[in-house]
Amino acid sequence: MVRFKNRYLLFEIVYADTPLGWTSIPASTSLALLNAAQPGEAADQSPFGDTGRNNCRLPPLANKDLLFALKDSIAENFGDYGAGLTQRPLTLKYFSPHTNVGILRISREEMHIVWGALTFINQLKGRPCIIKVIHTSGTIKKCQLTTIKYDRDRIMFLRNQAQLLKDSQAYTQLGLAYKESADEVNSLEI
Repeated sequence: MVRFKNRYLLFEIVYADTPLGWTSIPASTSLALLNAAQPGEAADQSPFGDTGRNNCRLPPLANKDLLFALKDSIAENFGDYGAGLTQRPLTLKYFSPHTNVGILRISREEMHIVWGALTFINQLKGRPCIIKVIHTSGTIKKCQLTTIKYDRDRIMFLRNQAQLLKDSQAYTQLGLAYKESADEVNSLEI
């Protein structure tokens, strides 16, 4: 019997036009931005951008949009040969449009082609972005654990920023976003 060996890629999409959302910025920069806010700006505008489902200001990215962009990048950068190699084993196992983190399953032999194609994507649905691969794994379980840890670290950093800025609404929403993200990742089939 033949065993198919897969790799799982954990990736994150970082948009260029997201207003400080999910980016790791020092506390002094956050405070300076808050203090430098113009008097005409809306008071309810959080410097943290998209902090959860209830505060989503970004247009959602569907799984099919991401897969189409990835397949186009593979075809453009690796030609018909690369597109043919990765056509069947490429599967998007998880993608959260709220945290912009996803997990791809790919055959072990074609992992570097997909990784390269991900890094060559510079826009999704007309929005400039970069995609960075955070972790590779041979099992989805390890990828799940890494996803939860990565989200927890990012959200805890942003919660500390919200606490420094005395933004209780963002602090609460970030806690809910972490819980929802962990539930989504844990619900993946192993």
